[in-house]
Amino acid sequence: MIYSVMSYLFYFIALIAGYTAAYEILLQMFPDYGLIHIIVGGTISLMFFPLIPLYPGIMSGKWTLAILCYIAIFFGVIFGNQARRSKNN
Repeated sequence: MIYSVMSYLFYFIALIAGYTAAYEILLQMFPDYGLIHIIVGGTISLMFFPLIPLYPGIMSGKWTLAILCYIAIFFGVIFGNQARRSKNN
C-alpha cells in the first residue's frame, strides 16, 4: 500500500514539473494568453508531460524541471514495481 502511494506521489511530482515547464513555454509563446490557450495547452501537456521539460533545457539551459521530472518518473516506476511485487508475496 505504501509503495503505491509513493509511486503516485512521484508521478504527481513529475506531472507538476511538466505543467510548470508547459506554463513557462505558454508565457513565452503567448504573453497575452486566454482560456482557449490554457485548455489546449493543458490537454497537450497531459499527453506529452515527460517531453515538455526538455524544451526549456535545450533552448535556455534550464534543466532543473527536466531532471526533476525524469527522476520522479524513475522513482515512480521503482515504487510501482515494488508495490506490484509486494502484492504477489
